[in-house]
Amino acid sequence: MSEEPEFVLLALTVSSEGRERRRLDPADGRLAAGPVVIKEGVEYSLGLEFRVNHGDTSGMRYIHVVKRAGITVDKLEAVLGSYGPSPDGSPCKKELPAEEAPTGLQARSGTYSVRSRVIGDEGTVDVDFEWSYKLAKDWQ
Repeated sequence: MSEEPEFVLLALTVSSEGRERRRLDPADGRLAAGPVVIKEGVEYSLGLEFRVNHGDTSGMRYIHVVKRAGITVDKLEAVLGSYGPSPDGSPCKKELPAEEAPTGLQARSGTYSVRSRVIGDEGTVDVDFEWSYKLAKDWQ
């Protein structure tokens, strides 16, 4: 059996119309410290780029919990599906449904911390990392 993990998350992307797609590396331990800026009121979406190294994965799900000041303010759960290894080693990509960023002074005050996980159908946690974002009046 190979020593490589079966499922590898290569990047989490944050995209919005009129803004260049931001690519986050889940292996970067500094993600939580440097928040992504999202303009209030815009529609944005998350995407996942991943690779299956060997075997088949089934029932993969992406879950993230958003907290602000230690209080859960949002939770997202999306089905990624089932995948086998790509014969040429190219990554798989999955776009999640778009969401609208909150608006208002209260929404803009503070940083939101996000714990993201990718979980298999047997309950195994394949990926677990944290990142953060903040809302702003304009793109910065």
